[in-house]
Amino acid sequence: MKITGIRTVLAALGAKNCVFVLVETDEGITGLGETVLKRRSKMIEAGIHALGRYLIGKDPTCIEEHWEKMYRDSFWVGGPMATTPLSAVEIALWDIMGQSLGVPIYKLMGGPTRDRVPVYCHCAAGATPEEFAANALACVQRGYRALKVTLPLFYGGQHNVKMAPIESSQGEHSQGERPNFGYSGTWGEIDRSLKETELLPPDTYRRIAEFFAAAREAVGPDIHLMVDCHGRLSPANAIRLCEALADFDLLFIEEPTPPENVEALKQVSSRSSVPIAAGERWSTIYDARRFLGPQSLAIAQPDVVNCGGLMQAKKIAALAEAEYISLAPHNPNGPVATCANVHLAASIPNFLILETIGSDEDKALQAQVIDPPLRFEDGCLLLPTGPGLGIRLNEEVCKQFPYQPFEGWR
Repeated sequence: MKITGIRTVLAALGAKNCVFVLVETDEGITGLGETVLKRRSKMIEAGIHALGRYLIGKDPTCIEEHWEKMYRDSFWVGGPMATTPLSAVEIALWDIMGQSLGVPIYKLMGGPTRDRVPVYCHCAAGATPEEFAANALACVQRGYRALKVTLPLFYGGQHNVKMAPIESSQGEHSQGERPNFGYSGTWGEIDRSLKETELLPPDTYRRIAEFFAAAREAVGPDIHLMVDCHGRLSPANAIRLCEALADFDLLFIEEPTPPENVEALKQVSSRSSVPIAAGERWSTIYDARRFLGPQSLAIAQPDVVNCGGLMQAKKIAALAEAEYISLAPHNPNGPVATCANVHLAASIPNFLILETIGSDEDKALQAQVIDPPLRFEDGCLLLPTGPGLGIRLNEEVCKQFPYQPFEGWR
C-alpha cells in the first residue's frame, strides 16, 4: 500500500477552524485526521501539504519511521508550528493502519483499558456568581458530571466576533457577528491583555471565590468543578487563587502561570492543596519531560492534535504514569480530534477525564460533520467500534461551514 495524495478540508465549526486532513492510498483506504490551531489555520494547512511532499509514495503503515523523518529532517525541530501539521497527518496514518487491519486504533495501541471515557464540558462564568451557578446547573441538566470555567472577571472588552453559520431546526443557516463575551461568557472587568505581572484589584480572589461558592451550592458535592487560568497569573497571584478556592473541592486548577517557566509552575504546585494541571501547549515528549520530571503538576494535558499526534501523546502518558500523574487531554476541538482522544483515553492506564466544548450547538455541529457521531451517555463518550478511528468525514456538510479568519487573544 502506498500514499497517493493528501487533501485538506477547512470547516469553521463554532468559533474555530477545524483543519481536516485526508491521506489517500492506492488501495482505496483514506485516513482521516484533524487539527486546530486558532488564528493560524492557513499556516497549518500549508504545513500539512509540505509534509505531503515527503509522504506521497510511501507505505502509510511505517508511522514511527515517517514521524521521525518528518520531525527531524526539517532541522527546525519542536514548537507547535512544526508538530501541529504533523499531528493531523499522524492521526490519519493510524486511521489507515486500523482500517487496513480491521480493528479500532485503541486496540493497536494496547487498549481498551475502559469502555467509556469520562468527559467535561465548558461552562460560562457569567457576570455574577448567581449566573455562574445557573450555568453550572444547566450543564448538569444536560448530562455532564464535570464542568470547567475560565477565570471569572477576566477577559474584558466589548468587541464583536465573527461566528460560523449554525443550522437552525428549520434547516436554515445563520451567519454574522455577535457580541464577544470572551472565554467566560460575559465581558470581564479585567482587561484581556493584562500581563501576569500587572496590578489586580485587591478583592479579585475573594470575588472569584464567591463564583465557586455559588456554583458548588447549586450543583452539590458530586459534580466536578475546574477552572482554567490560561496562564494569566504570576506565581504569587496563582498561589493566592489556589488558597481562595481550596474549600470548593476543585478537580484541578489549569495553567495558572504562563507556559514557559517550569519552576514557576512548580512553585505554585508545591503551595497548592488543589491539583495543578498544565500541558496543552506542549509539543512532543521533549517539552513534556521538562514539566513531568520535576513534578511541577498533578495532571498532564497534552493535546493530541498539537503535541505530535497519538503516539507522542501516548508516550507523554507513559512519562506521566512513571511520576503518578494523570492525563486529562486538552480538547476544545472538532469531532475527529475528539474521536482521536477517545482512542488515546482507551489505550492508557492513567487517564483522568477528557475536555469537550459540550454545548448543544457544538454537539449538533459535530454530529453533522462525522458519521457515525460519537455517543454520549451519563457524562461519558462511548468507544467507537469501527476500524481505525471508526468515523468518516462528511465533506458535503463541511462545505456549509467555510473557513473564516477568526481573531482572538491569549
